[in-house]
Amino acid sequence: MYKIAKILRRVLLKLPLPFLLGFGWLTGIVLYCNAKKRATAFRNIKLAFPSLPDHRLRRIARKSFIHFGISIVESFIASRIYTRVTLVMPRTPLSPDGGILVGIHEGSWELYNWLLARHFNYAIFARQQTNKGLDAFLNEVRSQEGLKVCFSLKELVKCLRNGYMAGLGVDHGAEDNALMIEFFSHLVPTPRGAVYLAKRLNKKIYPGFGYRAKGFTHVLKIGEPIETADKSEEELLRLLNMTYEQHLREHPHEYLWYYKRFKRKGNLDIVLLDDGKTGHFKQSRALEALIEEEKYIVRSKIITIRYRNKIFRILAEICAFFSTRQCFACGKCLKYLIDRNSYTQLMTSRADIVISTGSYAAAANRIFSSYIGAKSIAILRPNIPLSRFDLTILPRHDRIQSGNTAVIKGALFHAPEVDEKITLCKDFFNLTPEAKISVFFGGPLYDTQKFIENSKLFIAELKKYALAQNYRLLVSTSRRTPEVIDQYLARELEGFEKTETIVYARKANYDFVFEGFVSLSSMAFVSCESISMISEILQLKKPCVCLLLERADAKHKVFLESVRNEVTFLDVPYEMRDMKLKISSLFDENRRVIKEALKKVL
Repeated sequence: MYKIAKILRRVLLKLPLPFLLGFGWLTGIVLYCNAKKRATAFRNIKLAFPSLPDHRLRRIARKSFIHFGISIVESFIASRIYTRVTLVMPRTPLSPDGGILVGIHEGSWELYNWLLARHFNYAIFARQQTNKGLDAFLNEVRSQEGLKVCFSLKELVKCLRNGYMAGLGVDHGAEDNALMIEFFSHLVPTPRGAVYLAKRLNKKIYPGFGYRAKGFTHVLKIGEPIETADKSEEELLRLLNMTYEQHLREHPHEYLWYYKRFKRKGNLDIVLLDDGKTGHFKQSRALEALIEEEKYIVRSKIITIRYRNKIFRILAEICAFFSTRQCFACGKCLKYLIDRNSYTQLMTSRADIVISTGSYAAAANRIFSSYIGAKSIAILRPNIPLSRFDLTILPRHDRIQSGNTAVIKGALFHAPEVDEKITLCKDFFNLTPEAKISVFFGGPLYDTQKFIENSKLFIAELKKYALAQNYRLLVSTSRRTPEVIDQYLARELEGFEKTETIVYARKANYDFVFEGFVSLSSMAFVSCESISMISEILQLKKPCVCLLLERADAKHKVFLESVRNEVTFLDVPYEMRDMKLKISSLFDENRRVIKEALKKVL
């Protein structure tokens, strides 16, 4: 590689500049055709400028690759064109004792190094290239015009003490314990070698930034010196990141965007796709809470997904089925599949993870996450293959799985602000401190008459049990509960001495009722068709008594069998004296399974 690079340099130094400019342009286009690099660049630009329209993001990416291609050519012919770089010095004269010139991977840094070596005693700290031949060639070229190349920190310190100006980067090559500093609203690991040396040796920091004016013509600006004695390393790095962020807002196409600057960032942007179903949204929120436990700073955005009509939903699932990572930075089909409000919100959003629950929003998840290069997580069974997602979280009763599936029992649940909800529940219903039972009625699956008959039998036995065991009753229905049961509850329990309160979902419902009732009760009774409520009671670690009010269908049978060791089943005639209550470990087990799966995704 060394000999090839030397021969290529000799050839390039003799070719006409217009030809070399075109060759550099073509090199950039070839690099842009690399789907993986283009995808990384687009994603990073989207993270930095989420409000810009797609065509501008693609233009920045394409121009960035073209400029980088030209810069590769410039690194071979720097001795021929360095005079075309205009050096803009700071108003304050440079310190005669040298200092640290910091920069980021933008512009034509090899050309800038050549120019700076002609103006100062200038040294750089070089990391060895993977290809030893190319590494030897680069360092040989760098040294030809007096540029001092240091391969160790000790050597660089020696240069600084001898009055050299030292060039160091503050974007690539961050150490494992690097400080997390905000850059374009993201916390990214930022190398602190430059500010560490500046503080230790009492040197000033000079931020440098260059940009291409036209062709091989550049402008290289050296900013005003930054005093380091009265600032911490974190303050200095924050100031430098802000400086370069401002430069890149003016010249975004100069940066090497395909480098994974945001790969190790300390914050996660999560987009939650809401299909309008409260139960589904609660599961998405539960997963978000588990991700937060991984010590990330999570910023979430909720976007309601609405398709134009049922036909377009089917089309979306077809598009999601055929979409691949090569669809990256396209996303055009979304414009025609979902309504304008949903589309506008998606197009102005950035995300590291996109979460959806249920089949309705799964197709939009797949298409949108592919478009922005985010990880996609689907909870519950989607209508498209599981392999299309980075992670699927499915209950065992769905009876399907793939290599990227975390199988859990029941439904995901997270109870935020439980203590606040308990307080609200107590105050709103003016509840007493006496021991309580909570009862939740759902609705029939297919045999309404049987559901009604058995519910009446249970209510009669419940009254006897409450009197015998001295329990107060907290009762809640759902919108699926037959109106006949609402009326029966009003007649049988509203005047009952052990009843504290009854909530009829048809009339009014409150978001603190479920968590409040369960948490304040010694046990919770729930009709067996409600998979989500059974799961939630178990995960709140309260004894759950599952009421068999009608014959379960195949799906519910699988679910009930999976939690047989976690719940107490109560069947006709609903005799409660010999019930053996169980405390569930369901939440801990589901949490463990999901955490292991998340490690692979995050």
